[in-house]
Amino acid sequence: MEQRITIGYHPRGCWTTQYGKTPLNSTQNTDNAPPNVRLVVANNMIMEAETAHVLQTCQMLAAFERTVPGVRYFWPDFGRGTPVFEALSLRQCPIPCRFRYGVWRYAEFMLRLWYRLLVAKRGEIAVLFTRNLGVAWMAQAVVPRVVLELHQGLSPRARRVASWLGPRIQVVAISEGLRRHLLEHDRLAPDRVVVSHDGVDVDRFANALPLPLEQRPLPTRHTQWNHLYYGTLRPERGLDLIRHAAAQLPTHGFVLIGGDTNQVAAALRSGLDLPNVRVMAAMPHHAMPQIIRSFDTVLLPYTRAVSTYRWMSPLKLFEVMASGVPAVVSRLSSIEEVVTDEEVTFIDSDNPASLVAALRALEGNPALAKARAIAAQARAVAQHSWDQRAKDILAFAREVVA
Repeated sequence: MEQRITIGYHPRGCWTTQYGKTPLNSTQNTDNAPPNVRLVVANNMIMEAETAHVLQTCQMLAAFERTVPGVRYFWPDFGRGTPVFEALSLRQCPIPCRFRYGVWRYAEFMLRLWYRLLVAKRGEIAVLFTRNLGVAWMAQAVVPRVVLELHQGLSPRARRVASWLGPRIQVVAISEGLRRHLLEHDRLAPDRVVVSHDGVDVDRFANALPLPLEQRPLPTRHTQWNHLYYGTLRPERGLDLIRHAAAQLPTHGFVLIGGDTNQVAAALRSGLDLPNVRVMAAMPHHAMPQIIRSFDTVLLPYTRAVSTYRWMSPLKLFEVMASGVPAVVSRLSSIEEVVTDEEVTFIDSDNPASLVAALRALEGNPALAKARAIAAQARAVAQHSWDQRAKDILAFAREVVA
């Protein structure tokens, strides 16, 4: 038996879940579904917190469900609930697991998933989509086609596992930089790897309204031009650049949202305890569209100290693009795959003065900032919706199945 779970957002700000039972082989109306795709998604992932990985997984599940109704999702269930799912009607197949960490969790989930796939009726599963190399390796023995999504290069141990991947497995890389790395360093065949950048819920971010002025999380000092950074409060994310800019631009406000209370305290101790700076702990993701729309610019000053800077595909970049708010972004090859100088303002993350100059230029030419934001939003709408990404991946799967 599997659980039919409908999850929705409650007006008071909490997630509500309703559970019901449906048989594993129950059917659903698939009149609008692309042919030859009976999709299962399986990830050995803890689904209990709003991490970037979990949010991306939830968005892809929702997009798959809208594209091919009847998607089943297998995940390790530790009995603690999954409040991170957004409004989504989804056939979940939670796999009860006792071991939460380490090799025992991995082994338990893999064995139980193996059994669920093995007893599925012939033809019931055409494609399995996963972000886990181990799941892909195991599933290739029982599923006609496996699509493995990778977000980073392979470790030496993972490279050995990848050498055992058979012809049933195709790979989706989240950036062209990652694809090149997989071909050159991990020796995957070129015809087995395609690129699909991350996406965004376009309607949710494009149609959000700014918060009323009294509700905006602004610095205590009155500032004329306000900038937002949201994400992990770590030095490699460009906190030094923001601190330098805040010191040089006292009439500009800088708001940093992310991390827990310990990270907030560490950021303040690092020199961000300034009158025109406000540092706050992470807020629920569903609140971010309105928050983003409440600022003049959004800062994404990633540095090369980020371990994945060569191949990352930041969700926040696509969210800001869809919001229609001017973005100031580090000039990294992985970012330049997605946007150009006509859509964002690039800075040199190795030069703190570059951020100061960029913010002064945008303050002096708000029309240019708005024009770039509008162009970025148009690109997000045309190319980077989650639904379009799901359709592209399923088209790839159908092509290789054929």
